[in-house]
Amino acid sequence: DWSSEVCSSDLAILIGLVAVLFEWLETIGDRTNAFLAGESGTISGPWTVVLPAVLVFVSMPVIIWLQRRFFPGTEGTGIPQAIAAIRIGPSPSRRFMLSVRIALGKILLLAIALVAGVTVGREGPSVHVGACCMHLCTKVCRVPSWLLHRGLILAGGAAGIAAAFNTPVAGAIFCIEEVGRTFDRRSMPAILRTVAIACIVGVVCLGDYLFYGRANQGAIMPIAWPSGMSFGDWIVSLRPWLAVPVIGIVGGLLGGAFARTVVEGSRRLGPALAKSPVRTGALLGLGLAIVGIVSGGTSYGGGHARTLEMLEIAGRTGEVSSGWADPIATAGASLIALVSAIPGGLFDPSLTVGAGLGQVTHAWFDGFLAPGIGLSETMLLWMAAYFAGVVRSPLTVAAILFEMTGAYGMILPIMLAAMLASIVAGRLCEPSIYDALAGQFLDRLGLGDQDRPGVQSRSR
Repeated sequence: DWSSEVCSSDLAILIGLVAVLFEWLETIGDRTNAFLAGESGTISGPWTVVLPAVLVFVSMPVIIWLQRRFFPGTEGTGIPQAIAAIRIGPSPSRRFMLSVRIALGKILLLAIALVAGVTVGREGPSVHVGACCMHLCTKVCRVPSWLLHRGLILAGGAAGIAAAFNTPVAGAIFCIEEVGRTFDRRSMPAILRTVAIACIVGVVCLGDYLFYGRANQGAIMPIAWPSGMSFGDWIVSLRPWLAVPVIGIVGGLLGGAFARTVVEGSRRLGPALAKSPVRTGALLGLGLAIVGIVSGGTSYGGGHARTLEMLEIAGRTGEVSSGWADPIATAGASLIALVSAIPGGLFDPSLTVGAGLGQVTHAWFDGFLAPGIGLSETMLLWMAAYFAGVVRSPLTVAAILFEMTGAYGMILPIMLAAMLASIVAGRLCEPSIYDALAGQFLDRLGLGDQDRPGVQSRSR
């Protein structure tokens, strides 16, 4: 129906603008944190430690109170809500997951979190807002049944991911691989059209850019047998590849353990958040403040700026610019933010943790197990492995890293590391983090799968 196509195209523009807004808000948050940390010279002494911590500490109970009081349904990353909406099908209960109020609340609460420096990403809220926007089509125009059931939600979610990171291919793959779990050829035109329009808006507003810059486009792990090289020398030249299975397995263990902790922590903390949101929020804010102080402020914010800096320095100079405290602090702060169920994603923090792990382990790989492996290559492998361990979406991880960095010479090793990590993580966190959180959300609403006969299982 042409009216549904026009409506969805208009809403795709809105999704792109929301993604641009989130990017600007994250930039404001980074600048605010830098100002409070004394980088401008205006603030000095102990205030450079106290003020950023106070801002995070105060913001958490405020966000949680606003969420519980005015914006129920905005909990967490937002991706579980999109999955839950597809699970229950086109029913009145979707209003608890997708609505204009929820979209506006998601934007407002994430804005507070980003500006305050809470350790959250913006991809999950972008997916949720995108799904809410596209769901509006069902209210204002007639749409085909396959789009009504899942196509529009997938299109909105894909556009949210794509516009958030300028990764159109990864956006489409993620919503098929993780959110929808099925391939419906009839829905693909709507998904691709929505993704394209949202990305065009982002590029027009932000420029034609790679999310993590171009410094690592030359990263590569050769595997071809050059003409004239002896077999023995070729085998020796492949030693950097020994890092791939090790990083894939260890990254999967770490990412899977993180995901399992988030799922269990969310389940256990849920009653406390419902009963005493301000008190629980204050305790969580105190935890974030302590992590920020101990880490010297490196845990504040989603992590994009820090990851970009690490990758650019690595790509241009090959020098390490991070220590063990950085990935540990970022993982701890991200864990606190996720179990609090405030709006915010995990893509950025997870990629930051992976980049930090690559920084601190490169010397060992280069000196012992995989001589000759570069710092950039080690970081990209860790980013893929840890991230895939957390989300268990290896195709998305591979595609998003290619589009974020342009490092197409790393396609094969990244795919292998992500695949191994996803398999290993499945032993620790089953179902996946988004599936488990979607189930918890539906259970709180009394809409669990066990109460709805005929709903197809989404277990892997």
